[in-house]
Amino acid sequence: MSDKPFDFRLVNGLQGDPAVFVLLKRMGEALLFDLGSIENLGHRDMLRVRHVFVSHAHMDHFVGFDRLLRVNVPHRRQLSIFGPDDFIERVRAKLNSYTWNLIEPDQIRFLVHEVRVDGSVWSALLTNTDKFSASASLTDITHHHLVTLRDGSQVAAALMEHKGIMSVSYKLEAPAILKVRTDKLKSLHLKAGPWLGDLQHRVRTGRVQGDIEADGRTFAIEELAHELITQHKGRSLVYLTDLSFSPRNLEALKKAFGQASDGISESSFADEDRSRAVDKAHLTSRQSALIARSLGIQHFHVFHVSGIYGQGPQPVAEEARSFFHDLPGPGPELDREIQIELAKIQS
Repeated sequence: MSDKPFDFRLVNGLQGDPAVFVLLKRMGEALLFDLGSIENLGHRDMLRVRHVFVSHAHMDHFVGFDRLLRVNVPHRRQLSIFGPDDFIERVRAKLNSYTWNLIEPDQIRFLVHEVRVDGSVWSALLTNTDKFSASASLTDITHHHLVTLRDGSQVAAALMEHKGIMSVSYKLEAPAILKVRTDKLKSLHLKAGPWLGDLQHRVRTGRVQGDIEADGRTFAIEELAHELITQHKGRSLVYLTDLSFSPRNLEALKKAFGQASDGISESSFADEDRSRAVDKAHLTSRQSALIARSLGIQHFHVFHVSGIYGQGPQPVAEEARSFFHDLPGPGPELDREIQIELAKIQS
C-alpha cells in the first residue's frame, strides 16, 4: 500500500466556502468534508464522491448539497452523508423541496447519519420511493468510529461547541502500512509469492487464525505474521472548523482524535482580533496552531479565513503557520501556552 493513501485539496481556497475534496487513491473514490459551494469541483470528481461529512448546517457549509444532488440524480447511487443533531430532518427538507414526478423508484438514495449531542448516531435511508419519509433509528455506531471505508480507512467525529450549536470535526485515518521483513523472509528460507499478499490481507482484515501455505510449507498465520510483517501507523487527517477555543473543545478533540499526521484547520481571525474570534466562536491563527500542536500534527494547513481581511487571506494564513512552527510539541511547555491563551480569552 502507498505511503500516501490519500490526497486532498481545498475546493474554494483559503477564504471561500468550506469544502475539502479527499481522493482515496487506493480505490479511486473520494469524500468531502463540508458542502459549501462546490461549483469549482469538476463533474468527474463529483462522481467519485461516496461519503460526505458535514460539520454543521450554516449556509456556507451546506449550500453545495443541491449540486451534489443534481449531479447524482441520473446515476442511482446511494450516497452516505453525516452531520450533527437534526441533520436527517434538514436533508429530508432539502429533498422534499423539489418535485420528483419524472424519476424512477429508488433513483435517489441518501443514507443520512446524524451525530447527536449525547454522542449517539442515528440514521435514516431517504429515498424518493417513499417520498423520503423514513424515520430515524438509533444505530450501534459510535462517534469515535463512524464508518470504515472500502480501502480500510476509518472516520471518527468529535462534537464541538459553536455558540449554542454543535459543530462536528472529523478525522480520517488510513489503514496501517504493512511492510515485509526481508531479513526474516530469508532466514526462514522462504521466497516471495502470492501467499505473501494473502498473508498481508489477512493481517489487514484481522483474520489471523488458522494456517497458511507459504512456498510449499504450512505455517500458523498468526506466528508467521509476527515473524514477517511490521505495521506502521497510517497517515491521518483532522478537519477542524467552526469551534470555540475552550477547555471543553480541546479535551473533546484529544479524547476523540488522539494524534494525527495532517490537519486542516480554520484560521478565521488574526491573533490581534481575538475578541472577534470569541464573539463569533471561531479560531484565531494562534489558537488553530495551538490545537494543531496539541494533536501532534506534522503537516498543518489552514483555511476559512474571514472575509473581513480585504488584503486577502495570506497574512492570516502565514501568521498561523509561523505560530505553528514556533510553538513546542505536546508536553508541559505547550500546555502552558494553551493556558496563557485561555487566560487571554477570559480577561
